[in-house]
Formats: sequence, C-alpha cells, structure tokens
Amino acid sequence: MRPVRVLPLAPRPFEDELLSSWQERVACRYGCTLRVVESWLGPDVDPGRRGGLIGRDFDPGDAMITFWARACRVDAGRLARMALRRQARASNWYIQDRWHQGVCPACLDEDHTAGRDHYLRSVWSRVEAMICPRHMTMLRDTCGLCFARTGFRFDCREGRGRLVCGSCSAPVSFGRADRVVSARQNFLLALAGTVTLAIEEGPEGATAKDIMRAARLLWSSSQTSGKPFIAWLGQSRLSVNDMPAARDEPLATASLSGRMLTLFGIARLLDLADARSRIGPPPLFLAEEFAAGDLSRSAARRAARQPRNVERPATTYAPRPDAEYRALAEQILASPQWRAVQSASRIERERALARLMDEALDRAPRDRAAGLDPAAP
Repeated sequence: MRPVRVLPLAPRPFEDELLSSWQERVACRYGCTLRVVESWLGPDVDPGRRGGLIGRDFDPGDAMITFWARACRVDAGRLARMALRRQARASNWYIQDRWHQGVCPACLDEDHTAGRDHYLRSVWSRVEAMICPRHMTMLRDTCGLCFARTGFRFDCREGRGRLVCGSCSAPVSFGRADRVVSARQNFLLALAGTVTLAIEEGPEGATAKDIMRAARLLWSSSQTSGKPFIAWLGQSRLSVNDMPAARDEPLATASLSGRMLTLFGIARLLDLADARSRIGPPPLFLAEEFAAGDLSRSAARRAARQPRNVERPATTYAPRPDAEYRALAEQILASPQWRAVQSASRIERERALARLMDEALDRAPRDRAAGLDPAAP
C-alpha cells in the first residue's frame, strides 16, 4: 500500500473563500502549481475533477474533499461547506472560467495591509459580480500595469500568497486614493443586487428565468450572418473580448466586459433597477422579440423573413490610407473633448478615447455595400 502523503504546513481557508483559491494558496507556498501538488499528493485523484469552476468550486466531489482535508489536516466538513453547490443557485449562475472572474484590488490591498494572503472571495464568482459593494470599486480582470487579459495566479511574495498578473507577474493592487463614486457605479451596484435577489428567491422563479431568457436572446443571432441582438443596443462596439464562449450561456462564459454589456441589455429589457429611466428603453424590435417568448420560434420567424436563395455580392474592405488614420488621430488629440478628460481617471480617459475613436470613424465611413438598415436587424 502506498503511504499517505501529507503537507507539513498549509494555510487555513477563509470563510468567504473559493475552494480553488485556498488550494492555489497552499500550492504557491511550496513554489508549485496546483496540479504539481496534487500529482505529488495523490496521482490517482480523478483528473476529470481537477479543472474549471464546476470541478473545483461548484461540485468538487467527496473524493477531492477527503483528499485535501487529509493532506492539509483540515476538517472535511469545513471544506465541503465551501462548495458552491450548497448555495441556492445553479451552476450557470457562476462564472465558469477563472480568467473571466473579476477581483477587487481594494480588497486585496486590505489583505496585504492586514498581513494575510490575498484570496478570492466566493461572491466574485457570481455572474452579476461587477462592483465591490464594500469599496464601490469596479472589479478588475486585466492587469493594471501591462493591461494583459491572461488572468491572475498566486505567487509567494514576502512569505504571503499574492495574486499576480499571469503575464508580467505584477501584484494586483488598487494603488490610488481616488474613490469617487459615479452614477454608473451606483446603477451597477443596484443592478447586481436586483439580480442577486431574483436568484436567491429561486433560480426557477419568474424573474430569474426572465433574466436568463433575456441573456440568451441578446446573444442569439438576429441575422443569418450571426450578428447577435446585443449589437443593436447602441452601446459600445462589441470586441472579441466581449464574446461569450457559449452563446446559450452568455453570463457564465463571457468576460467581465461581456457580462456587463449583457446585464445592461437585460436591465433595459426587464427594466431592472429603474434602467429605462436611467439609460433608456430597449429598441422596439428587441422588446417584441423578447415578448414573443420562445427563442426557437423567434429564430424560425427571423429565418422565414430572410430571402431565400439570394446571393449577396461579396464585399471586401481595404484599409484606409495611413494619412487618413493619422489625420483622424490628430483631430482626436486636438479636440476639446479629449483635453477635458486629461485630469480624469485612467478608466474614464480610456472610455472617452474609445467614444471619440468611434465617432471619428463614423464621421468618415467607408463606402458600405447595400444591405440591411444599420438601425435594426
């Protein structure tokens, strides 16, 4: 019989911590990855339960709980209570990719100041987690130093576990005292609270079902080209980073920015947190699609409206001349709108710059092939 291996020392889990966060904190104390530690402790552990939110945090299984409790001499019941499946929500109400989970840098700064490890709060894994209610700061899923989207990992620094950028290894830190709360942050907090309440009242309740149905509608195809309905909401242009890995589960598989766009659209459709008076009602055609109820029937009606056997001419767009791009950039830098935000925070400057670039490109459009009206699908 192979002898049971145990770790000589292991930090204890925090009450509101994700199970995978604790496991990674243990591993970083030994200068190893989580997989290396598990392979050393017990190579016979089911590898199918070693990855993702479902296998580690939502339903880790009794074998993994027993395995880690024995290796670290922690009460198995304490670890079992950390499993997210014990809470009153289904797995599709949690973010399924750790890279897409946001963190509150102000909370992590408090951990550092208190002399304890950084750790991931379980509430950050919820699909509605956008803002920290304690510090009123936006959650972050990108590095504040190199802006990489490679996720965060644990590393042992000065005898403590630190959450660092997966690309440049810079520790996550808030690093500034500007804590001005905007109307947008107040709205996001109210919206997150409304969604949380709907789920806690019952994942199968009417409001929770409507939230999920609205999310799936927003990412369903509005045309045969596959353009999703959310692209017609008149918000910022969708980027590759906003696209969910699975359109039928957009809240669980989208990045932080993609979830925020989705929740804004849901709020307008359902008028959550008084969204229609704050940011406006949804387009009429989108409200009608949602009122139709059955997404499969809505898709069939859209397909029936499309002309059949009609070949559209292929359209290719050449890049603009470099001189034109340079002229547009110089106009933005010289504009009073850009000069007015130079003293604002980095996030506000980036948001203003994105808006100015969109407006500049829209004022000088390329010749567009004849097609659908851009105002509606």
